[in-house]
Amino acid sequence: MSFVFPALNYPVVTHAGEADWHFPTAAEQWPAVVGDWLLDPHSLTAKLKHHSQHFAVQVLGQREAPLLGNETRWLGEIAGGVVREVILWCDHEPWVFARSVFPLQALAAAKLKLEALGDKPLGEHLFNQPDLRRSAVEVSQFAADSKVGRLHQQLGYAAQTLWGRRSCFHAAEQQLLVAEVFIGASPLAKHYRETHHV
Repeated sequence: MSFVFPALNYPVVTHAGEADWHFPTAAEQWPAVVGDWLLDPHSLTAKLKHHSQHFAVQVLGQREAPLLGNETRWLGEIAGGVVREVILWCDHEPWVFARSVFPLQALAAAKLKLEALGDKPLGEHLFNQPDLRRSAVEVSQFAADSKVGRLHQQLGYAAQTLWGRRSCFHAAEQQLLVAEVFIGASPLAKHYRETHHV
């Protein structure tokens, strides 16, 4: 019997103010597992596939939409933006909620082929671009009552704080801002539950 994704609303993130995106500082002392997932410079998709036998992308939605204030800081006041939200599943368990934002013109860029992406992982697609450049990683925690925190609970997990990261990718003369929040059965979410007795 094939796995059926749960029905979820899109978009998950509807307004700014629930994240405190910042560049990591030396004062932030993290357990190894936290830094290993938040600051890994390689493809997250490849890492998730390495940690699971069955990897799948659930596309919650992708459409033209206004950017949030903290997203325009990276992409500027662009005329039109596309918002893509997905959940990355490992062995039928949710590990990552990802929100990608990019200019409308990036969708039509011939070299990127984003219009044909479908349910393929965007991150893996970007890491295959020959001219890929990536910004430094920003990190943030998300409260249990944030939109992403509520999504985590909707998927059957207890209320807790979640870790996320984001960075800006440059490829084919386009910019794409990708945020990833570790939810559900991910090692980061599990580590928080174990250390905070959730």
